[in-house]
Amino acid sequence: MKKRWQRMTMAAVLGSSLATVTAGGVMAGTAGASLPSTINLYSIQDASGAAGAVGVDNEDGINLAIKEINASHLLGSSKLAITYGDDATNPTSAANLATQAASAHYPLVIGPPASSTAVAVAPILARVDEPTIFTQAGGPGTLLNKYIFRLTPLQTDRIPEAFAWLKSKDVKTLGIIDDSDFPTQAALAQEAQADEAKYGFKVDDTEGVSVTQSNISAEISNLVSHHPEGISLDLTLTQNATAATELAQAGFKGPIIAEDGAGNGTLSGAGADANGIVWASDWVPGTPNGTVSTDFTKAYEAAYHTSPSDWAAEAFDATYFAARALKEAGSTSPAAVDEALIKEGKAGYTGVLGKATVTDGQEHSKAVLVQWENGAAVPLTNQNP
Repeated sequence: MKKRWQRMTMAAVLGSSLATVTAGGVMAGTAGASLPSTINLYSIQDASGAAGAVGVDNEDGINLAIKEINASHLLGSSKLAITYGDDATNPTSAANLATQAASAHYPLVIGPPASSTAVAVAPILARVDEPTIFTQAGGPGTLLNKYIFRLTPLQTDRIPEAFAWLKSKDVKTLGIIDDSDFPTQAALAQEAQADEAKYGFKVDDTEGVSVTQSNISAEISNLVSHHPEGISLDLTLTQNATAATELAQAGFKGPIIAEDGAGNGTLSGAGADANGIVWASDWVPGTPNGTVSTDFTKAYEAAYHTSPSDWAAEAFDATYFAARALKEAGSTSPAAVDEALIKEGKAGYTGVLGKATVTDGQEHSKAVLVQWENGAAVPLTNQNP
């Protein structure tokens, strides 16, 4: 089990009333005022349920960043603290937590990573102009106003790198299996259909499943029966390992691409059957992004005794992004914090994910092609197939 830094809280976790808390700390800041001694943030996380693995890694990345930020005195004598609420990857629970957070008027909220819960949270926080940072949450309906930011490059922007890899393998027909009820996965399947001509393949079958569906054998059988030359897995977490195993059992030997949910150890359950699966990630350990990336990997491994995921890396970068904006703002006023976030994103910065900018709330950075080999995701030697 991972060693976890003790969470710093100012109210009981899930189920408590957050509206009674003065979110700015000992004294809530106002525009132009100095930062309070304790800056209390809040995060709604998918720490259990379908996206639980993502939420747990997010919390680890956030906690590590806060520990470093406080130790380095980045915010002078002010310290960051954070409270978490677990929505269990349930949109109704996420909306309830967002309503409580909106009433508490935090300097900044970090939202849940699943697109299904993010779209439940975003409208509530947007209505009160609450500065909010999401990681992952790639579906539409998240970036609703200038107070909302997504610090994960969109998978729909990255997946063309995987399509180019398929083209280098001379794939002419592509089969897709996707979580049709999960906005990001459905969007990736649509992107493949839109990009057919550009990358020289034709989508000849798309099999839709549910994000909570554990038995996908019938859909895999239908997919293979069309004899595609390549297959795209637009699935969530452990469904990827199930698909890899069942494709191997069905005798499929062609190129397979996936999305980020295939990483972070998710494919381990498929053993050697998953070897060779490729996807376009924003980061994996070993990505040559400089000292920020390597230092993060070392610190994470020391803290949690495991390799970091890209989810943890994104959350780590997002927390530093927030801290630098708070320093720039010199205030916990939502308007001042938001102005500083916009300024920082426009200027660009270097984080674990490398050089990044944020335009209209959306982060942009360079993708890295990775391949699953013998229990690990490793950067492909040829990044320009």
